[in-house]
Amino acid sequence: MADLRLVPLSSTDAHPYWQVYLDGRTDTPTRSLTDHVERYIALPPEEQRTHFAFRDGDRIVGTVRLAPGVLYGFAMAPSHQDRSGAAIVKALDVVRAQGSREVTATFEDRYEDAFRRTGFERSFARIRMEAPTAGHVPPRHADLRHPEEAEVAGLARFLREVYEGHMEQAFGMHVGSDDEWREYATGLLKGEVGRFMPDASFVRTEGDRVTGAVLTTHWMGAPLVAELGVIRDRRGQGLGRALLVAALNRLAALGEPRLALYVTVGNDPALTLYRSLGFVPVGGQTVTAKRPA
Repeated sequence: MADLRLVPLSSTDAHPYWQVYLDGRTDTPTRSLTDHVERYIALPPEEQRTHFAFRDGDRIVGTVRLAPGVLYGFAMAPSHQDRSGAAIVKALDVVRAQGSREVTATFEDRYEDAFRRTGFERSFARIRMEAPTAGHVPPRHADLRHPEEAEVAGLARFLREVYEGHMEQAFGMHVGSDDEWREYATGLLKGEVGRFMPDASFVRTEGDRVTGAVLTTHWMGAPLVAELGVIRDRRGQGLGRALLVAALNRLAALGEPRLALYVTVGNDPALTLYRSLGFVPVGGQTVTAKRPA
């Protein structure tokens, strides 16, 4: 076989590039080629330039995104998946040329052996799960209501409290200052994590304190649970289930057949809740791994 070449993606090759990505991954939020192409075209130029294509002759056979210290969006065409290791080495050469020594990679678990052989070690993995929205008994908590945009500060405090001491903080997730949490909550409500769906989002408050929330967005063609949480001293009372069921029922009334979410492997309480409501894994695990300097 000819040597693989790694070249910057040209926007004229967006369709074959994203078709290879879809053919080489099962953990994608949508199988729609149009959604992926349109999302890429809408990116600012500096983000478009992070996309690179692996070529065998004139044919695109692999995809990857490269930024200083980061390698993600990796996929290989089925006919070339046995060359994943060689492709990873080429991508690493580019990242090193950017001055990075320690590298973080995100990829589907089907490529984990190839990444491990090039020195990457799994840090954590996440699973996409989906459930039908219809057929759920209304929640017993009658004091749920839709969130209001003016509640950004309260939601930011709530999210920071919910994630305090959470297992995912060991992986660098869900950490930040008060200002960073406020910025995140503001962006979520303004559509930076998919179009916010206030009618399918619910909160429970006690006074001016948010004690539970499910925040739903419409991302890559389908509803997604962007956030679901209950403060520590209100857990074990069925509030998390009630919030999720309220979102499912509202989405069913809106004509949305399915709801998706992501969960970290090892978060067993969350997995137990999701499975009890009919959520099942869709596609492979999305692994985050590190390669030490």
